[in-house]
Amino acid sequence: MEPLAAIQHFTKKPLLSVSPYGQGRIHQTYLAECSEGEKYILQKLHSIFKAPVLEDIEAVTTHLREKGLTTPRIVRTLDGELGYCKGGECWRMLTYIPGKTFEASITPLQAESAGALVGVFHNALLDLEYSYKHALPGFHDTKHIMERLKQVVDANVGGEKYQVLAPLAEEILSAYRPVRGALASLPLRHVHGDLKLNNILFDKDGVSALALLDLDTLGKMSIPIEMGDAARSWCNQRDEDATDPQFDMAIFESMMRGYFSKATFLSRVERAAIPTGIATIILELSARFVTDAFEESYFTLDTSRYQSRYVQNMAKANGQMKLYRDFITKKEVAERIVGL
Repeated sequence: MEPLAAIQHFTKKPLLSVSPYGQGRIHQTYLAECSEGEKYILQKLHSIFKAPVLEDIEAVTTHLREKGLTTPRIVRTLDGELGYCKGGECWRMLTYIPGKTFEASITPLQAESAGALVGVFHNALLDLEYSYKHALPGFHDTKHIMERLKQVVDANVGGEKYQVLAPLAEEILSAYRPVRGALASLPLRHVHGDLKLNNILFDKDGVSALALLDLDTLGKMSIPIEMGDAARSWCNQRDEDATDPQFDMAIFESMMRGYFSKATFLSRVERAAIPTGIATIILELSARFVTDAFEESYFTLDTSRYQSRYVQNMAKANGQMKLYRDFITKKEVAERIVGL
């Protein structure tokens, strides 16, 4: 179904335009502008996401709005449904919040504001009583992701890609062994699940963080994994496939200052485990990129830069492992920053 056809299920308002929007890697996203001056976000969900994810978003965003937080809200179809899911496709419409997002390179001031927003978000969900209806198989299940990587490598022994990717895969698996299970005893809390930088919406001046976007990964997990994923993204002032990534400690210190100012519920153990969460999540993403370099079936291809998913994901895996190596040299500093 084309976007113009899909949007007819959500509104009868005259449309001025429906155009591609953002740089998301998973969904097909469009900005719909109506003649009455209203704007909406229209998305065709990737096939890995099923209709129940809309129930999760509705429950959490309702709770957040009741707590006074700014958040995207689902716009129901003309039939009152949370989305239009038929014929193997699932479309949704969300309210549009004006502001700016960034792909890379934020300032310490922006990082502190974003960290504080995440702390407010986590605090607001502490009293939420809700059982999630949708979960991505293996999402942030690092043990499973590493096992999948090993299986894919073993299945491709002697193949064309093996000589290139196997050494990198072994480095990832070796680095993961010392941290395997290190976070298993931590409490599971309501989280966003994918706090990469471009999921933080800032105000029109790009200074103050307003809202968290892309709520498909809502669920329960440990805070060190949630904040480790945020730090992996925010503190790398380069693209994921950069040849010279560095883990920016000034950004890390600022984001943690903002986060700790609001996330007063954190235990000492959770706080101290954040650096381990960072190392774990960088290795996890590296493993996912190597796996998809073999399989070429998940991450969307950036055709403006790469000719194949294999080359793209190999570059990103190498970039993430360089980031990991840099972070490990700074891990003691990170531990002092999160120390009480």
